[in-house]
Amino acid sequence: MENTKIGNKEVIALLVTITFNHTILNVTKTIVDTTTSASLLNILYIGIIAIIFTCMICYFLNKFPTFDLIDISNYLGGKVLKWIIGISFIAYFIFFAGILLNMFSSALQIIYFPQTKIFYIILLFIIGAFISCNLKYNAVYRVAIIIFPLLVISTLFLFFSDMQFFEFEKMYPIFGDGLFTTFASGISNIFAFQCLAYIYFLPPKLRNPNKLKNIVVTAICLSCILLLICVAIILFMFNGFIETDELMPLYSAVKYIEFGSFFRNMDSLFVLIWIISFVSYMGIILKISSGIFKKLTNIKNNYVITTILSIALLLCSIWPKNYAISVNLAGDAYKYTFIILALGISFLILLFAVIKQKVMRWFK
Repeated sequence: MENTKIGNKEVIALLVTITFNHTILNVTKTIVDTTTSASLLNILYIGIIAIIFTCMICYFLNKFPTFDLIDISNYLGGKVLKWIIGISFIAYFIFFAGILLNMFSSALQIIYFPQTKIFYIILLFIIGAFISCNLKYNAVYRVAIIIFPLLVISTLFLFFSDMQFFEFEKMYPIFGDGLFTTFASGISNIFAFQCLAYIYFLPPKLRNPNKLKNIVVTAICLSCILLLICVAIILFMFNGFIETDELMPLYSAVKYIEFGSFFRNMDSLFVLIWIISFVSYMGIILKISSGIFKKLTNIKNNYVITTILSIALLLCSIWPKNYAISVNLAGDAYKYTFIILALGISFLILLFAVIKQKVMRWFK
């Protein structure tokens, strides 16, 4: 049974991997577009808020050792609330994962495979995610340990390689379009820390659930650092980039890397790392969603559940008619769904469950 649990390093790696996959696709564009020259300050601001919010979530979760949000929902409101929350999170994970998969596949099609139908690119990702999700001993989580250093090294390499093209004065004015934009409306950029939505389902999977807070805070800090680096690359390199280019912003930054005649056209290497990372991310989505689905239905066969969810993921990823629709859905729709469901409703469920627990103890 111990082999089915995941350790501290695996959890940190998978949470950072989740954040990074959103970063390479839509987060940098949204943050720079929203807060302009104040983007770096805004990331530090939302990073602090994310850490505070994480500590509160972990405090509540520690009141229910080995329980996840589905179990807590069942404790608070019975099967009705359990099903509502379970279906909501499955729909949230699968639908927006499909949208992001459509975005990533569309970018790959435009850049490398213009003659290939996007359906086949999407299908390859889903097959890879399906296989990784069904490997024994939660291998999909452990794969993140391998991917994590590649993401860190490649991001740092990109930053220092492109530094010669940086115009650091683009960070001025420091407060961008004003204090309200940076600190009030800019707080919505907390959706960059998508890993917050996954914290609710970690306790039963952890080898050391009592260390949940330390693990998650570490992951948030590392995610914040990587996010700062990625946004800094875009902010310092491109003038008006966000308004003129709809492809992956970091990919355009990779095209600038040159080290003599031998180290040219390194974009393929970076894209390969991102592809591996994205397959891992899709596998994590299927794994967590299948765990929720299993608790709702009591179906024991993992292959049946993963097959159903993979088909749903495929349908969601081929639904957008074009790349522009995917971009729009990955923007405000994704942002506010995350804020309402992951930061609002889920937090209230934890809060009321703790209140109910204390009230029941008083009456004993």
